[in-house]
Amino acid sequence: MNAYIIGGAAVMAAGIIATGIVISGRSDDTAKPQPTVTVTETVEPEVTADEDPAATTSQNAGAKVGEKAQNGGAAVKVTKVSEADAITLAGTRKSAGDDAKYVTVKTVVSNQGKTSMDLTCSLPIVNALIDDQGRRFDTIENLYDVAGNPECNTQLQPGFDDAMQFVYRVPKDAVVTTWEFSEYDLENEVTPTLVDLT
Repeated sequence: MNAYIIGGAAVMAAGIIATGIVISGRSDDTAKPQPTVTVTETVEPEVTADEDPAATTSQNAGAKVGEKAQNGGAAVKVTKVSEADAITLAGTRKSAGDDAKYVTVKTVVSNQGKTSMDLTCSLPIVNALIDDQGRRFDTIENLYDVAGNPECNTQLQPGFDDAMQFVYRVPKDAVVTTWEFSEYDLENEVTPTLVDLT
């Protein structure tokens, strides 16, 4: 009888131990460290309109008189800058007035684009004369009347160049420092090219 009790106790003890092993085995499984997986995501920076290379034409901000500067299909070399109290327009001498002067920016324009340019009656080259106060001046009207300029509707064909004078009427005490130009473009915002006149 004692042998049965002892044997039964041994069986129960073995069962409890076995159950403990299973339980501890389960808890060991959940407690095991899991491998760490690192995911690296590369994010491409967004391109803004200002950074889009297609929206900005080539620019030569360091150009000086005598150097060729590029903007889109227009390559311009400023050859000389002169000031005068009067200029000749359509064969007639015209005075700037007592408080003003004319500044003439003489250039050679090369058409490196795909279509022709009308330098005097159209607007293939947007430009401005800038003084040391940051004031911006537009050209006088009817540049085709300036002696030596191309006539109205004379088309500068791709691959050719022509002499072109941009004339401005400015205050007599203005000190001009910079000439700015860009190829006219309706579809894109064009960054102007600057030419140092000092």
